[in-house]
Amino acid sequence: MHDRHALREAHDRGESIRGISRSRDASRNAVRRALRPGARDSYYRPSAIEDAEPAVRDVLADYPQMSVADVALLIDWRKSRRQLSDLVARLRPRSVSEWPAVQARALDSIAVGRLAAKPLSCGSMKLGELKL
Repeated sequence: MHDRHALREAHDRGESIRGISRSRDASRNAVRRALRPGARDSYYRPSAIEDAEPAVRDVLADYPQMSVADVALLIDWRKSRRQLSDLVARLRPRSVSEWPAVQARALDSIAVGRLAAKPLSCGSMKLGELKL
């Protein structure tokens, strides 16, 4: 993102918002946000990958050979598959021998995503007599 402190200094020197945005390749709204009273000096938004990394580590710790599609289901990933596959490739060991021999947990014990350990009820069906 843009250096908000520098944007404020340029405005204090008398430059217009339009001139600052033109010279710094920033949108006028970005300059306005930087000039707001109480605005932070830096802007940081964590990526979705950073938020999902602990959950992916947890799944791969127990199931190192799980496919990316299955990991996506387990952690309820709704963003880019490419980002997730890059993360899984980075976190997955090069071989299974690199991981300590640990007993894998049952899939029921994983408590994230749509497939979290929730019982599935399908209802009931009554069978009757069929006459043709």
